[in-house]
Amino acid sequence: MTEAGQPPDPQAAHSQWVAACTAAGWHGDPAVEQVPVRDGLGRVAAAAARARWAAPRFTCAAMDGIAVAAGSAAGAVIGAGQLVLPAGAFTWIDTGDPLPAGTDTVVERERVALRGDGTALVTGPVTRGRHVRASGEDFPAGALLIAAGRRLTPADLSAAAAGGHAALPVARRPVVAIVPTGDEVRPVGSVLGPGEFTDTNSLMLAARSVQCGAVPAVTDVQPDDPDILAAAIWGAALTADLVLVIAGSSRGRGDYTAAVLDQVGGLAVHGVAVRPGHPVLLGYVKPGRSGHAPADAPETVPAIGVPGYPLAAAVVFELFAAPLIARLLGSQFPDRGPVRARLSRDWTSPPDVEEWVPVSLSRAPGPAGESGSHALVATPDRGHGAGSISRLARADAWWRVPIGHGHVAAGTDIDVQPAST
Repeated sequence: MTEAGQPPDPQAAHSQWVAACTAAGWHGDPAVEQVPVRDGLGRVAAAAARARWAAPRFTCAAMDGIAVAAGSAAGAVIGAGQLVLPAGAFTWIDTGDPLPAGTDTVVERERVALRGDGTALVTGPVTRGRHVRASGEDFPAGALLIAAGRRLTPADLSAAAAGGHAALPVARRPVVAIVPTGDEVRPVGSVLGPGEFTDTNSLMLAARSVQCGAVPAVTDVQPDDPDILAAAIWGAALTADLVLVIAGSSRGRGDYTAAVLDQVGGLAVHGVAVRPGHPVLLGYVKPGRSGHAPADAPETVPAIGVPGYPLAAAVVFELFAAPLIARLLGSQFPDRGPVRARLSRDWTSPPDVEEWVPVSLSRAPGPAGESGSHALVATPDRGHGAGSISRLARADAWWRVPIGHGHVAAGTDIDVQPAST
C-alpha cells in the first residue's frame, strides 16, 4: 500500500515487486544454452550472431546457361540480335556453380542453342555481369545476422546456417510453476459435483506461458490448507523461475495465499489499482526456508498470487508475469506494439484504477459506392464481469484505460494491444 492507504498503480507495483525480489537475492539474468540451428525456432537469441563467411562464398551463376567473358565474346553476327560463339568461348554452367576463371557473365539457357559444330547460337545481348551473383552479395563476412534478444524466425535460422552457424546461443526457457488452489476446484475432465468448478485458469496461464517462451509446470490442485499450500509452493519453486499461485489472493475465509507467501518468502505488494485483478499479490519464495531444499536450489524465486476470476487472471499475467518472462529471456516486450483504433461507443471507467477492457476489432465500412475498409473500430465488451471466460474468448485486443480518464466518448482514437494468438 502507499502512504495514503491506496494501492499502487501497476507500474509502481511492478517496480516495488522487482526491487523486493532483487533485495532478497533474485538476479533475473537470462541463462544461456546452445541449441542446434534446426531447433532454434521461437527461441530468443542470447547473443548477436555474425556471419563467419560471406554469402555467397564465391562468385557464382544465378541462372542455368553458359558462362562467357562479355568483353571478349567475339563471334559472328548472323542477324539482328543473334551471335554465334566459337566452341572455346563459353562453358556450360548451372545455377549456383562457381564462375569459371576468365568469365564474368551468364547467358541463360533459353537464349542459347548448341549447334552441331560445337558453336553456340545466342539470341539477345551479352551484358557484363548479367545473371551473376558476386561473392558477399547477400552479406559479407562479419555481417550482423541476428541481434541479441531477437525471437528467432525461420528466415533467421536459414541466415545463420548460411553464415556458418550450426548452433546458436539462446536463452534457456524459464520454467513457470502454476499452483492452482481451492477445495472446490477440479482438474479438467472431472465430473463436477454441486459447487465445483473446472480448473480452466491453469490451462489458460500454462498456454499463455508457452506463447511467451516459457515452460509451464502445473501442480495438482491444492486444498485450502495453508500448510499444504506452503509445502506445494516451496516444492514448485525448487525448479521454477516464477511461481503463479491461483486464487486465494483476496480476503475471504479460505484465502490463505497472502499469509502463505509471507511465510515461504516475502510479500511485496498486496493489491494493485487495476480492474480486473485488484487483489493480486506480488512476492517471492525462499526455497531454503523449507528446511529441506537441496544445495543447488535457487535463492529467491519471484511469485504472483493470481486472482481466481479468469479475466483478472489474464490481466495479472499480462501486467506482471509476461514482462518478467521477457526479462528472463532477455527479449523485448511486448512482441507487438499497440495499434490505433476508434472507440465505437461511450465508455466510463472508475477514475481511481487502470481498467483493462477486452475489445473486439472491426473495420469501418468505406463510403457509399466504394469497396474496402478504413480505420479499425474498437468495441468494448459489456460482459458479465471478471468471471466471464467468454469475454476473453471474444476479445481481439485489450484497451488499457489509464487511471483518471473516467469517461471516454465514442469516436475517440484509442490505443489497443492485440491479444496473443
